[in-house]
Amino acid sequence: MTELLPEEQVTVKNYDKFASAWASERNTKNFWAQELQRFHELLPKGTILEIGSGHGRDAEDLLELGYDYVGTDISVGLINIIRQRFPDQKFYQQSVYELDFQEGQNFDGFWAAAVLLHVPKSRMDEALQSIRRVVNTDAIGFISLKDGQGEGVQDDVVGRETMRRFFSYWTKEDFTEVIDANGYEVVDYIYHPVSEKTKWHSFLVRTLGDQRLQNSQRC
Repeated sequence: MTELLPEEQVTVKNYDKFASAWASERNTKNFWAQELQRFHELLPKGTILEIGSGHGRDAEDLLELGYDYVGTDISVGLINIIRQRFPDQKFYQQSVYELDFQEGQNFDGFWAAAVLLHVPKSRMDEALQSIRRVVNTDAIGFISLKDGQGEGVQDDVVGRETMRRFFSYWTKEDFTEVIDANGYEVVDYIYHPVSEKTKWHSFLVRTLGDQRLQNSQRC
């Protein structure tokens, strides 16, 4: 099992502890409505891997669109919740760094909403390469992160308690460079502000084959 950094361990521990309370505060259906529509246009059908399934809010939307769905999450607390919600679906307790499936399955697309923001910037290449290993060439992916700069552990109030999690913040330009360097191309981008504090960068990406990746790196 891939070793997590201390700040990542804190994040997982708090998701396990606050799984039910956190899930109950995040039940907005079609939160990513515009992004889902664009994703479906780019990939009308196929096998989908969700990285960071959480309590299943996005899983419900993706299943309604007819995708052949598999989900992962590192938090055992959240995995237990989503398995109860969708007993007929496959969910694996895995970190983004250790994606691996017994079937040897590669996916036509992936969905990574509000999960890579918990990856330290020093490990983002590792995370993106791990995803790329389990998806097909020309796979369509969705990645959302919060706008900003810097990274660190921060406190949020969940119920009446304090939930501690690590966040890394990105500008559109900086994350685009990381995507380009790891074998993906941006095919669309949506700016998704929800408050003065929280502004989302939503990237629709495509994985490049080895030859196209080499050509892009020469440019």
